[in-house]
Amino acid sequence: IDVPYTDRGRTIGFLGRLEGEKRIPLLIDAVSQLPDDITVIFVGEGTYRETLERELADEIEAGKVEVIGWIDHDDVPEQLNRLRLLLLPSKTEGLPTTVLEAMACGTPAYATPVSGVPDVVQEGETGFLMEDVDSEEIAAEIEEILSHDELEEISLNAREVVEKKYSFEAAVDRWDVILRRLGQNKHNVR
Repeated sequence: IDVPYTDRGRTIGFLGRLEGEKRIPLLIDAVSQLPDDITVIFVGEGTYRETLERELADEIEAGKVEVIGWIDHDDVPEQLNRLRLLLLPSKTEGLPTTVLEAMACGTPAYATPVSGVPDVVQEGETGFLMEDVDSEEIAAEIEEILSHDELEEISLNAREVVEKKYSFEAAVDRWDVILRRLGQNKHNVR
């Protein structure tokens, strides 16, 4: 399912493990401060699921927050195509697959600049970097991002980066270059 970015509502979300290193308590607090016209989807399981459901019970009942739980990997694109923004306030990451999958769906990320995240999430170009890990600041930034004049262009840029650098075809092309160089070096050594 490929939902055009302009057809998506003011829906944001988190997809991953509901654990402390993902700063779920911070995200819970930020979400509770968002206006009613923003819907938040949580996809995943973890030790913070009960806390999330308890602390955001009013928002869940009002339909402002949806907790989906674990989903099969084949269903990930469907969920990412519902979002205008992926939230990833992690303390640590490598190069998160979730960010790349979101970008492939044209969903920019708002993520902490840890490890490989800044390599793909370029501020205002392909997504947004979460410099302050304060719940009030995060809530304010989310509102600002959703009102960004060039959000649709950022969505297109995000998708283009993944297609050019992280697609299967891009990987095949990189390996082709590497293997050809190795073959040339082998002949030059003799």
